[in-house]
Amino acid sequence: MRLTLNAGLVELADLKKVVVSLLAESDSISRERLASGLLGSGMLTQWQAKKLLAGRGRGFFLGSYKLLRPLGKGGMGVVYLGEHRVMKRPMALKVLSSESALDSRRIERFESEARAAAQLDHINIVRAYDFAKDNGKLFIAMEYVDGIDLQHLVQRDGMISIAAALDAMKQTAAGLAHAHGRGIVHRDIKPANLLLRGDGVLKISDMGLARIGWQGESPNDAGRSRLLGTSEFLAPEQALDSRSVDGRADIYSLGCTLYYLLTGLPPYPGETQVQRIAKHQTAPVPDIRKKRPDCPAALAQLAIRMMAKRPEDRIPSATELLSQLAQINGGAGQGDGLGALRPVAMAGDTVSDASIYQATMSDSSIGSELDEVAVVEEGTFFDFSSLPPVTETTPLTTSTTFPSGAGKAVISRPAQVQAPILAVSRPGTMQPVDHGINRFQGNQQVMLGIGLAMAFLALLAVVGIGVVLALRPEEENRPIIKSTESRDGNPVVIIGR
Repeated sequence: MRLTLNAGLVELADLKKVVVSLLAESDSISRERLASGLLGSGMLTQWQAKKLLAGRGRGFFLGSYKLLRPLGKGGMGVVYLGEHRVMKRPMALKVLSSESALDSRRIERFESEARAAAQLDHINIVRAYDFAKDNGKLFIAMEYVDGIDLQHLVQRDGMISIAAALDAMKQTAAGLAHAHGRGIVHRDIKPANLLLRGDGVLKISDMGLARIGWQGESPNDAGRSRLLGTSEFLAPEQALDSRSVDGRADIYSLGCTLYYLLTGLPPYPGETQVQRIAKHQTAPVPDIRKKRPDCPAALAQLAIRMMAKRPEDRIPSATELLSQLAQINGGAGQGDGLGALRPVAMAGDTVSDASIYQATMSDSSIGSELDEVAVVEEGTFFDFSSLPPVTETTPLTTSTTFPSGAGKAVISRPAQVQAPILAVSRPGTMQPVDHGINRFQGNQQVMLGIGLAMAFLALLAVVGIGVVLALRPEEENRPIIKSTESRDGNPVVIIGR
């Protein structure tokens, strides 16, 4: 009782009502029985009750929000379901862990995620409402989606219908068109980041890897060659240089997502991340109809275009993709596809809350040592003082070795030079293919340096001549005698200047 009151979770009058009800059944009230009564009355959540039974009476509030339970955890912290203390509105609170708060690069990424989400206001994108700090904890208050992500949906029910997949593609493309129109590339589109609400509205979540603007990265990322993304859905160019990709990388990942929704498998399965990356680089684009014969030919061809190896061969924009999807809807006999997802995940008819991961926060940098995303079970104990440890990410600025089943796989990525294209030399082995790329880039840099030097010398010469002309003294304007002669006995003098 003392812990419950001191924690501020229950008012004294409400606590008395529960105690009186329990005494009416039995004169003996144990700690467990009181917790069960508070849980049954809806005054406590299971997570709160377990925390109080463990003797922990702190960590239930963050700023203006009361924490109800953890939703998930990732490499940089934990996502909690919170409730505003005054407005009583549920929110998803992404909290940066204490370890990550000591890393300026992770703080900058966390702030970048908040800025990216704040610039977006679309029905198909999870909205961010606040970025704050409380008791040394940085957190983002985001829209809470009461539903299920598409990865768990496929794992629960198997591959979805053609109409539902088309509906998912249309809603995701609409959200991406909004983001791309504001210069924001998501860089981690995958089924786990597409949240399906109970009313059939699909929302794109997790802007943790999003980049604001088509060109350039943060100054702190200069010289880093980190690969960002999820290997099962990673665009080929993003594996080579994740900093220079544009919206077409999201379209590629969305094509892989479409393949997963209709087949239940990623397009390029592999035992290791390196094997999957290699297949994205070199393997032919798979045809959905081989595993899903009922897939319309137009949709299968569209998926192939979305997953083209070269960005210039793909659908050029999310807006164009929406147009293509509308044509397929009209010609495939599937209706307009609107609302096709609505009966898939009705409110209260999804998997249990313990296995739904809302507002994912995966830091899926390939080659990093960050923890994998994990679904938080209802019985898991969390406290701000014991968030999951996070190790420092090792940038891929030198040759990095990944274990594989048939040897070692090496990705060589010089920090100052664009990474070479990856190729498979034997099963389980990745080696760079030269193709003269580094030598060609070196010659280009030499020629550019010579050109800049010559231009600088010419500029100095022009400036010098101008200075000399400006400082030269002006000659006196005096007459100069040219010649003399006599006409009719009178002397005549001819002068000039």
